[in-house]
Amino acid sequence: MSLLDRFYGNDKAKEALVFYQRDGRFPHGILLEGTEGSGRKTFARLIAAAALCEGENPPCGQCRHCRKILKGIHPDVQTISSEPGKKSFSKEQIERLRADAWVKPNEAPRKVYILCEAQYMTSWAQNALLKLLEEPPAGVLFLLTCDNRSKLLETVQSRVVALSLMEPGETLTAKALLEQTPELGEERAWQAAVQSGGNIGRAKRLLTDEKYAALLERAADLCGKMEKSDWFGILQVLAGFENDREGLLQCLEEIRQLLAKNTKDSFVAKSDRQFRILPLQAGKVLDIIEQGMEYARQNMSMPLLTAWLGAGISSVFEE
Repeated sequence: MSLLDRFYGNDKAKEALVFYQRDGRFPHGILLEGTEGSGRKTFARLIAAAALCEGENPPCGQCRHCRKILKGIHPDVQTISSEPGKKSFSKEQIERLRADAWVKPNEAPRKVYILCEAQYMTSWAQNALLKLLEEPPAGVLFLLTCDNRSKLLETVQSRVVALSLMEPGETLTAKALLEQTPELGEERAWQAAVQSGGNIGRAKRLLTDEKYAALLERAADLCGKMEKSDWFGILQVLAGFENDREGLLQCLEEIRQLLAKNTKDSFVAKSDRQFRILPLQAGKVLDIIEQGMEYARQNMSMPLLTAWLGAGISSVFEE
């Protein structure tokens, strides 16, 4: 049995990985695009395991390389994220990567670098990485994860193979939760699956993090106010974040995740009901939220920011 059997949904991405492994020629750069909780980092580790696996049905999960990768201790597989308190990778991180990429592997036939949340890389960092992607060292595989490939430079996008990871849906999410925690019970598993929008990562967090669950409830409440064109209600929910900049950023991120699918589908799921929001409206709100998140990171006054967001979002549903 392959570890891929434990990764739910995303058959196209898994088929691509099987093809690369059987063909023996992995692209030197792969971009994994998907929403938070869709399994980008998990799938990146599966790609790394498949690239180094010595067993049958790669990634087998049993050979020495697979075991070390799953434990996060393989010397030839590095996971690189932004430093604590920062969004983008530092200049020092990129320079270390550029130097290390030319060093031969310790024990595997190749080296793998997993760059998490690449959408936050500055233009400088992306251009510095571009030089490696254009003329990569032999036997080096770069795996980038991001929520939206459009946030990366076109030159970077053109140098990698993009694989989209989709949320597996409510049924598979509930199945995954029950298989991993049977004591949860079908009703609770299904409730978490629906409330998370069929996103396994978010569903797990809902079950273990009460603060996150409350935050998601507030995000869903704001979506409900949008559906009803409740201008006062929208302002009221946002006003609750006037002294919580980080909480507002997290809430906006959750709303962004909920609405992202609405550019094609006309509903947002919350527990056992659905909010009807038109794709065009969802797209306009997403633009406002993106700008609002940027203002928040620039330390805009919180009362001013929440008022700006409320007025902008409300105007979408008054058109």
